[in-house]
Amino acid sequence: MRWIKRLFHYCRNRFRYSNFFTKMVALFLVAAFLPLFVCSAFLVTDTIRVSGENTAASIRNNFQQTYSVLDSRMTQVKKCAELLLNDSGTNDFLRNGQNETTFWEQRTFKTDMDNTISFIENAQNIKRLRIYVDPTYFYILDSYHYCDINLLQGQLWFAPLRRSSVRSLWLSSQENDLLNQGQNTLSDHDTLSYMVKGVDLTNMQRTAVIYQMDFSKTEVEEQLRSSLVLDGSQSFVVDENDRVIAGACLGDPSVALPETLAIHTDQETVSIGGVLYQVSCAEFESAPWRMVTLVPAKSLFSYSDLDQILLFILLAFIAGAVIFTSTLRFSKRVTQKIRSVINGMEAVRNGEFVNLPVPGTHDEIDDLIDHYNYMVDELELLVEAKYLSGVELKAAQLRALQAQINPHFLYNTLEMINSYAFLEDPQKVEQLVSALSRFYKLSLNHGKDVYQLWQELKLVEAYFEIQQIRYPDCLTMKIDVPSSMMQYAIPNITLQPLIENSISHGIMSREDKRGSITIVGRVLESTIQLQVIDDGVGMPQQVVDQLNAGKPPEDVESSGSRYGIYNINERIQNYYGCDYHLHFESVPGEGTVVTITLPPM
Repeated sequence: MRWIKRLFHYCRNRFRYSNFFTKMVALFLVAAFLPLFVCSAFLVTDTIRVSGENTAASIRNNFQQTYSVLDSRMTQVKKCAELLLNDSGTNDFLRNGQNETTFWEQRTFKTDMDNTISFIENAQNIKRLRIYVDPTYFYILDSYHYCDINLLQGQLWFAPLRRSSVRSLWLSSQENDLLNQGQNTLSDHDTLSYMVKGVDLTNMQRTAVIYQMDFSKTEVEEQLRSSLVLDGSQSFVVDENDRVIAGACLGDPSVALPETLAIHTDQETVSIGGVLYQVSCAEFESAPWRMVTLVPAKSLFSYSDLDQILLFILLAFIAGAVIFTSTLRFSKRVTQKIRSVINGMEAVRNGEFVNLPVPGTHDEIDDLIDHYNYMVDELELLVEAKYLSGVELKAAQLRALQAQINPHFLYNTLEMINSYAFLEDPQKVEQLVSALSRFYKLSLNHGKDVYQLWQELKLVEAYFEIQQIRYPDCLTMKIDVPSSMMQYAIPNITLQPLIENSISHGIMSREDKRGSITIVGRVLESTIQLQVIDDGVGMPQQVVDQLNAGKPPEDVESSGSRYGIYNINERIQNYYGCDYHLHFESVPGEGTVVTITLPPM
């Protein structure tokens, strides 16, 4: 514990006697990064947890939906069979094989029955409906829809079905040996069948007819595959003997599916081949089969929305970099200002004010107070200080006017970045961040209030790129400024509010929301002129007269960008005098021309 105490005292003393810049940086970094890292850890953990829960819910929903679709399909197959068994005309004709029927009676029956078969096959997506009847109906036998019932004598399932009181039987492709007989449209590996028997009405012990309804195993497997979410997942339909009737997997297509699967509805997990699977199992109500879905437990519990996590980490990294950079810049700026105050006040050390007590710490503030104690005795220098304060006041007014131009543009751009991030469009986010970065890098201009014209045009291009992303395929801009003008000076952020006004109040107010902006520059005898020309809806003459008179708009809330234009005019006149200003010309329905007059500096 002693070394901890020593370390604490060492750090405290180092912090106490360090300069003000170091203290500010340390405090800002601790206050910003510690909560950021804690929140990042909690949010990433919570994102992984929520994503895992959402994935499990999605798996359950997909399983239930696929189960419902397959069970509904089997129910429809059973209903079709019941319709055939309960049809009185079919019963009278097929279940009374003792009576001989004429050629015309059999052909008439076949014609009517063909329509029913065609309807059932088309409406219920049954690949083929076959009817096995007594050979005395030889006029209708065609070995495709109508077959001799004696063909079934060699089938292992036929004798038990005929003797049993059960009237129906579901067969997999492995159990049906007749799939290749006749003109079958399905391969022997792609058919599942539903067999239903009808007895002779005069002899209930004799099977008079067998209905066989074939449907596609591949379609069942495609439905099973659509229920899978994670790689390595598998889904099966299993019969009462645990044999796999149909199966599908998501991921490696070379994975061999098992032939048998002894899994029941009470199992939650199962280990197959050394891999632990989460089990979803349910028995069909319409058939003696089960649907089983296996999801690798490792994939389920490690699954997370990687894109969201990576995006959050990226944003946290960007936020950390911005905080660190801002902290250094702010701390350096504060200490420089304090040092400048100290240097500026060294000339007035002989003042008559009461001296301030010196604090016990040792940083820039101590130096400031020490030099202040020297300067308060010189009251005569207050006149010069007042003059300097007037200069500083004018500069502050210029900075305040400039600061009013940018906030709403920054807010709109950040809203766009947030929207594209929510829509998971990283390309648009990257373009917006890059354009915004260029815009503010140019607008800062190392603290200078005046640009060269080429820098201002670069700033306009960065801003216009953001607006083109905001209004795709709606805006075009042309710059027609001779290269000889590019070195002339212009107050920074002069053209951008004019471009913004042209877009917001001119082009976006048109019905088609499309338009163009042209920037034209020319050199006159004693001035230079820049014109911003748009083909928007124009402005009423009252607004034009108000702006040309140099008056701010009456309703600032509804005329934000026009208030920014008023600020531009004020800044130009503060820099260069009243002979230099903005002039507006506008024709409603045709567009607006804004002319900027500047000295050739």
